[in-house]
Amino acid sequence: MKIEALKPVEFGVLIQVDEVDDKSSGGLFLPETAIEREQLSHDRVTLISKSDMAFDDWQGTIPKIGEKVIFKKYAGTVIQHKEDRKIIGKYRLCKDKDIVAVIREE
Repeated sequence: MKIEALKPVEFGVLIQVDEVDDKSSGGLFLPETAIEREQLSHDRVTLISKSDMAFDDWQGTIPKIGEKVIFKKYAGTVIQHKEDRKIIGKYRLCKDKDIVAVIREE
């Protein structure tokens, strides 16, 4: 499945989890379980796609596709995008209400 084929429904949004460094600050490689745990708790992501109904009832700042946002930790369903059995991206499907801030650096 190509990630572009995934279209959220109702008030859903698709966010891409930023990659986490696989080395510690001291240069040691981290075990995969530690990397996965860090990615699950990561709260800064990129908005990739949204449903037609997402953000309809929002007041104020509405996130745009491609913007960095902060969302509720552990919200949504984790989706791993694989090609040739190798994970090439981690995403989450969640609700628009799980986004708590938009990061707009001027």
